[in-house]
Amino acid sequence: MSSKSFFSLLTGLAAGVALGFLFAPEKGEKTRKKVMEKLDEWEECLRAEKAAAEESPNE
Repeated sequence: MSSKSFFSLLTGLAAGVALGFLFAPEKGEKTRKKVMEKLDEWEECLRAEKAAAEESPNE
């Protein structure tokens, strides 16, 4: 993937997130709380994956 297409992907992703927040059906406080909860879930999942990768031998 070239750097130009990667930058375009990130730009599109950021625009989509921004529009999602602007047109969200719930109040900002509830939306921010949901986003933080989801980020916490992803962080927990990534930590579990990292721990599992560190425990398993290299193949």
